[in-house]
Amino acid sequence: MKKYGMLLFLGALLLLIGCSKTEETALQTEETTKTEEYELEKADSLDYAAIVKIDEKNQAITYKNIATGRNYTLSYNGATSMQNRFNEEIVAGQLREGDLVEVTFLKNKKLARKVLLDKACNIMEEIDDFSINRAASTMMIAGQQYEFSKSLAVLSEKEEVGLMDINDADMLRAHVVDHTIYSLVIDKGHGYIRLVNDEYFIGGFIEVGQDIIKPVTEGMLLAVPEGTYKVLITNKGYGGEKEVVVERNKETQVDVGDLKGEIVKTGKILFLITPDDAKLSIDGRETDYSQPVELEYGIHQIVLKADGYATLTKYIKVGQELANIEITMEAGESTDVSEEEGSSKGQDTGNSSVSANSPVSPSLSKYSVYIDAPKGAELYLDGTYVGVVPASFSKESGNHTITLRMSGYQTRSYSIQIDDEEKDVTYSFSDLIATGQ
Repeated sequence: MKKYGMLLFLGALLLLIGCSKTEETALQTEETTKTEEYELEKADSLDYAAIVKIDEKNQAITYKNIATGRNYTLSYNGATSMQNRFNEEIVAGQLREGDLVEVTFLKNKKLARKVLLDKACNIMEEIDDFSINRAASTMMIAGQQYEFSKSLAVLSEKEEVGLMDINDADMLRAHVVDHTIYSLVIDKGHGYIRLVNDEYFIGGFIEVGQDIIKPVTEGMLLAVPEGTYKVLITNKGYGGEKEVVVERNKETQVDVGDLKGEIVKTGKILFLITPDDAKLSIDGRETDYSQPVELEYGIHQIVLKADGYATLTKYIKVGQELANIEITMEAGESTDVSEEEGSSKGQDTGNSSVSANSPVSPSLSKYSVYIDAPKGAELYLDGTYVGVVPASFSKESGNHTITLRMSGYQTRSYSIQIDDEEKDVTYSFSDLIATGQ
């Protein structure tokens, strides 16, 4: 009986202890909940911002305040609520650099309490048809004009860069509200192609993929979107192609010394042109196209002129024995413009191609553009070698790509917009970053 009584006593004691522990745990949980609620109530700041950088390892996000343009970093924890535009809970890994958000936070603790994706934001992906007017702070995307926010965030590989760092070869993502762009992200950047043993092909043409056709110049360095391409190089009927892999911010050397060939191949092109009285010039020579025109394999420049129609300049690729090219000119004032500056409607059949990035022949100007930094870097204008900085070139208004290269340093490209004012202009660019930094 004593043992039985002792067991009852111990059981009751354990039950009391268990209840006490349960009550204590409940009190602690309630106290923690109240503390969290109290801290949530203390959230004293609300911002509309663009996400600049996400550091999941350290649980921190850097934001750019849309109103002030100021960057700041907030930490987050398990109590931080993150929601998509449908108010569904998400995690930090589902956010992206460039996203527009409303963020509620504790200013003194630099701790985010709630991050909500902007429901009004329109995200435009894979933009490759664009032009930027830096002077007017506007951007054309597929024929539509957008304005830049005064606090525009331009991002590349989790770093904030400038508008000049955007190259025509890049693929962008834009975060837009009511035709105003608040952030631009370079989702797909560019690398460079340098030709080796290209002496024979200087004066000919190089084609990279379907969109880039350029005349081959001595020591040229081409900015090309990252990716894998068929590179075709030709001159006077000789040439060939190679497959090339271009990596972001890296230079790829292409040896074309073995592509000269021995036999000049030709193909016949039947031109079907509207209006039928248009005058056709091929590689600078007026050509009768009433019969098929025999041309050497490779790339050729054609110019079409007709009264009452806009002059059309484009490039074709001849690569088979017989092909048809059908072109309809657009009504307008007859002027000497390239397809890069105007527009055209045409249909090509057979083995031919047209480049939207046709090279523009430089014209002489008594004014110059001076590049005075970084000193010692090789300077390229639209892929053509100019000299070693400090250097200058003839001023030509419009959008141009400046490329700076130095052995042991990362090659950089900048897009500049040169005005048409009658004066010299000077640009100074940042020092190049040593390879490996």
